[in-house]
Amino acid sequence: DVRCLMQIWQQNVMSSIGTNVLNHFGPEKAFKKISLSDANAGDEETMDLGVISLLGKQDDQGRSILIFDPSKYDKSKYTTSSMIRTFWYVVHSALEVEETQKHGMIVLGDPNRAKLSQFDREVSKGIIGSISGALPVRVSAIHIVHPPTFFKIVFAFMKLVMPKRLLKRIYVHSGDDQKVLAEFEAKFGIAKDKLPTTIGGSLVLDHHSWIK
Repeated sequence: DVRCLMQIWQQNVMSSIGTNVLNHFGPEKAFKKISLSDANAGDEETMDLGVISLLGKQDDQGRSILIFDPSKYDKSKYTTSSMIRTFWYVVHSALEVEETQKHGMIVLGDPNRAKLSQFDREVSKGIIGSISGALPVRVSAIHIVHPPTFFKIVFAFMKLVMPKRLLKRIYVHSGDDQKVLAEFEAKFGIAKDKLPTTIGGSLVLDHHSWIK
């Protein structure tokens, strides 16, 4: 019956989460709360890069907004596992907001200043795997703002590894800042004061203060 199916689904999800925690964090962290205050060795340095962060404000439905800036990738300063763990730390921080637990979170990609050489296939695959069922959070939307010309290469890869249900939640925003901001507010209810200055918003992102 439906109840049995739900129980099986929940068991499969929990099994997936447990396996991923074990793979990324090791057996000593498998049953502990995931937190940057108890980070694995080297993870604080990876977090300091600022590739993945929280904006600190939620949209009108209380969904936390995670920002991803691939222009800050420096492959000499992190490992694949460390960057994936950084994503997990940020998501678990977002889940401290009760409305985010209920309504999910938003991912905001800001790749405008990135170079194709900074694209990290393995990290991307690990993060996509994390939001495809390994992490207990619903990604409501993925917004890509001012994509560079090589984005079509990255998007082709995403289509190979990302479930269709997530691909349908990707929105690409091009044009000048005024057009993009108007689009965010009119179509998605996200005002200028909840978007970072890097895409024309008025929110100043202080990543290092947020970490502390």
